[in-house]
Order: sequence, then structure tokens, then C-alpha cells
Amino acid sequence: MAPRNTHGQGRRQVALFGTFDTDNFGDCLFPLIVEQQLSRRIKDVELLLFSPTRRTAKTANYGRVHTLDELGQVFDTMLPAFMIGGGALLSTEHVLFAYPEVRLVYPYSLKCWLLPAMAASSWKCPLILNGVGLGPFESSYGVFASKYLRQADVCGVRDALTQGFLGGLGVQSEIVPDSGILTPELESRSARNSRCQRLKTEFDLPERYIAVQASLFLGSRLDAFAGAVAEAARQAGLAVVLIPICHHLNDLVALRIMRRIFNRKAVKTVLIRRILNTLETSAVLSQAALYVGTSLHGALVTLSFEKPIVGFSPRSMKKNRAVLAVLGAEDCVLNEVSELPRRIGEMLRGPQAQCAAGLEDARNKLTAFFDRAAQVIWSRSGTPLSRPLKLEVSSGAGLCDGVKDDLDRVKELSAQYRKRIPLVRRCAAFVVRNNRVASEWYDRISHWLTVRKGDGEP
Repeated sequence: MAPRNTHGQGRRQVALFGTFDTDNFGDCLFPLIVEQQLSRRIKDVELLLFSPTRRTAKTANYGRVHTLDELGQVFDTMLPAFMIGGGALLSTEHVLFAYPEVRLVYPYSLKCWLLPAMAASSWKCPLILNGVGLGPFESSYGVFASKYLRQADVCGVRDALTQGFLGGLGVQSEIVPDSGILTPELESRSARNSRCQRLKTEFDLPERYIAVQASLFLGSRLDAFAGAVAEAARQAGLAVVLIPICHHLNDLVALRIMRRIFNRKAVKTVLIRRILNTLETSAVLSQAALYVGTSLHGALVTLSFEKPIVGFSPRSMKKNRAVLAVLGAEDCVLNEVSELPRRIGEMLRGPQAQCAAGLEDARNKLTAFFDRAAQVIWSRSGTPLSRPLKLEVSSGAGLCDGVKDDLDRVKELSAQYRKRIPLVRRCAAFVVRNNRVASEWYDRISHWLTVRKGDGEP
């Protein structure tokens, strides 16, 4: 796609909210795509990232991440635009393995969508939702979602499930394909080829391989998953590159367990132990003959390079199928281990560009979405401020009266939520998850106990 600067002179600032402080492929991919797409349309746009913490993700190809309470410090000369997304951000839960906290003033998820939407309402900032998805959501927060998301200038969600949920709250939205399918546009072909060559030399990657990933949430099904993929690779005579994608889920632990099974079946494997950044992970996926795994963005990005995929997730997990359905690719996600060898064999024997029409349509929809987003940013932000906007979301300082009253109610709900998570559990998570070695051993032991119990679908 050629650059499309549709707006001329004039600086614009955009605050992008999401989990960009997490070592997760998809989360670290969104800022790169958003920045590229907006810079094509607005000459002097500046994208600033806001997340629940100031952590610097090891997988990131970007710089500093700010917290909510820094909003008033960062935007002190002109009115910004707010953008939320992407990812499954419409949630009210707190995931301790990703955000280990003891005090737990707010569930981390609220810092990604509700609190920014409330701040945007108070500041009169334009608000854009960029293909967000639905997570666990308590009904008591529904009144706030209804009130503040209805004020969005553009409300894009990434699947029909999220659209239906918001529709029930009176919030009109449009389905916007996950922007991960624009990954090939982040680098020129020559730059990507050069990156691929460096990675091939560093890890001694084979000429042709299957990229395989899985997370420990498969529980007792992990061994069966590995065995099925190994058998398919053995029959095809292909090597396997085991690539961690969801580092916050300790993929590397799962892949080490799987590698033993591949070795028993005499399948050559390359295990990537180093934490790759987002563009490096994309490069490895772009060269794969096939991707097999549980990661949504592992599948989406591989598909964006028009390579075949075989996704896998338990029936209880609907996210992957729902998002891929927007591309007409829901059938690429399997729920049964027994189906894996046949499907992998089909994809390898007759490699074809899956869902090419769906990809092209999705790219067109994303082009139209970012055109509208840029128009909103250009027309409604950039107003010089007569004085700095003082804002502390945690305390409510700087919010207008109506919004501050709502924040007080949100604090009450958060306090009730906090009581349901025992203090000892919060402390244990803080100790374990803030130490990589301790975290990996914890997950190893937990997986071993799960397998011994012989649990079924997680």
C-alpha cells in the first residue's frame, strides 16, 4: 500500500491504550501498525502508549510506555485523541500472572478501556475503539460501558460476539478486522528478507519448516497435541521450529515439554530460546511452510503472509474462531487433537492461500477504518490548551463532577472485586511472577500436577 497522507501541516497527538507493557506478540504488534497507518494519513502525528504499568516489554519494537496518571503530564499543550485497542480489552477482570499486584486498586483491564473512556469524556477528547474484543465482563460494570462507549466517535470491535454484547448495552459498533493482518506492511520485502537471513544464521533455521507454538493452558492435552503435530511433521519429512509467542504465558516451558515428544518421534526441531521482538517473530512466521499453534496472532500474522495455518484451541475458548471468522477462516481452528494430523497433511500436500478473498476484503475494511480514525483525529484534536489539563485517574482529580461521581462507584465495585482475591494469593503472584525463574518453575510444577490429575479440557 502506498503512503496516503490525507492531511497536511499540524501536529496531532494520539494516546493509545492497551497492554503494551506485556511480553506478548499481539499486544506488541498493535502500536507498530497503528503508528504506521496514522502516519500515512496525518503528517505530524505523535503516538504515545499508555498501559497499566510502565514496564518495558522485552518483545517490543517501541520505546516508553506511560501509565494513566501520566496523562496530565504528557498532554499539557494540546488536546489529544484517545484510541483504545486492540486486543481483548473489554473486560473487568484482573489476571495475576500478567499483572501481579498486591494492592489491586483497579482491575488492570479497566485501565485499558473504562478509565481512559471516562477521562476522554471529561476532557472532551475524541475517542476511537480499534477492533477491541470481549473478555470476562461483570454485569455490574455494564452501565458504565453503555454510558462511556456510546460517546466514542468510532467504535470498532473485532468480532460478532463483542458487537452483540455491546449492542445489548445500547452501544452501536462496527466489526473491524484485527489489524494484525497488516503486518506485512510494516517492513519492505528487502528489509524483512534481511532480517530473516540474520535469524536463519543465528538459529540455524532449516530451509523449510513448520512453525509450532502452544501455551500451557492446554493442560493435560499438551502432550497429545505435541504428539499429533510431531507425527504429521514426521510423515511430511519436515523440521519443526518451536517458537514462543505468548511469553507472558510461559510458552517456552510448554515448548520444552513438547520438544521431548518431537525428539522421541525423531523429528528435527529448533527451539528458539531467545526472546524475539515483534518483527523478528513476524519474520520467522513469514518463512514457515505452515503454522500450527494456539496463539491467535501467531495464526493471523502467518495468514497475513498468505501461508497456511492450523489453529488449535479447546471448545470452551471461542476467541480464535470468532476473530478468524471475520476473515472467513474459522474452519482453520480445530478443537480436537485427533483432527490435527489429517489437517496438517492436507495443508502441506496442497499449500494454498487460505481465505485470500477474506484477507483482501479485511484489508479494505481496515483502510476505511483508519481513514475515518484519521479524519476524527485531525478534526477534533490538536486544539491548543490555555492551561495544562491536570488529571489523576487513580484519585479522580481533574475529572468533571459527573465523571468523578461515576469513578467513585467504579472504585466501590473494584473494592468488592479485590476482596474476592485473597491477599495471600496476590502476594504469592507478586513474588512468583516478578521472577522469571520462579515463574517458569511454578508453571512446570503446575503442569505436572495437571497431567497427573488427568484433567480434560481446561
